[in-house]
Amino acid sequence: MNMGGGVMGSMSIPSSNMTRKPVDSVPDPFPAGLRVLVVDDDPTCLIILEKMLRTCRYDVTKTNRAEVALTFLRENRNGFDIVISDVHMPDMDGFKLLEHVGLEMDLPVIMMSADDSNNVVMKGVTHGACDYLIKPVRIEALKNIWQHVIRKKKNELKDVEQSSSWDEGDREQKQDDSALSPANEGSWKSSKRKGEDEDSDDRDDTTTLKKPRVVWSVELHQQFVAAVNQLGIEKAVPKKILEMMNVPGLTRENVASHLQ
Repeated sequence: MNMGGGVMGSMSIPSSNMTRKPVDSVPDPFPAGLRVLVVDDDPTCLIILEKMLRTCRYDVTKTNRAEVALTFLRENRNGFDIVISDVHMPDMDGFKLLEHVGLEMDLPVIMMSADDSNNVVMKGVTHGACDYLIKPVRIEALKNIWQHVIRKKKNELKDVEQSSSWDEGDREQKQDDSALSPANEGSWKSSKRKGEDEDSDDRDDTTTLKKPRVVWSVELHQQFVAAVNQLGIEKAVPKKILEMMNVPGLTRENVASHLQ
């Protein structure tokens, strides 16, 4: 680890951000231009990683301090697609950085380390890492990191579509209720409509309970991690995690999405 004060906290900004492209230039197709933030306190490893990532035609920003990386992420939301972080760093543990990124930015994070012990790898997975790379990292592994970005976006799109479908169902139900018989058709129909409106309200309430909007707070995430650790990585499936967490309003779909 590099503990010298001369380079700690330094950050390299992608050169592509400072170079103006010709007006008629056509951007390279994805995954070229993938915005990667690399965090490692080892300067040699950082340089090697940057070189390999640029060979993959990614835009690279690097820093040797986790706290600097977190500050940069907070100040540049939507400025990165994926984060690659070392596990063991002097200023902030890599797992702590992973937890902050997962809760605040919801970006895919890849952990890397020369430590390939099962408990460390499992800790990375249970804390939400999308991958765990063993050092020395090979360029073949870096060529495929874009897949984690696509998978993350697909999961987010799926959640949005499910939420939209429930909202649309609510609107249709309310339109059906408003199209019932007019008030001048007799008191018995008015009474019938009132009963149907009450039933509709019950259905709306049930629908709302079926698909709550869950915010993964630090406490809720810690409950999730504790449940996964207690079950073990092999047995940590959404149904069992949900039963162990026992949180009102939390669904199997919420847990499955967070587990990915």
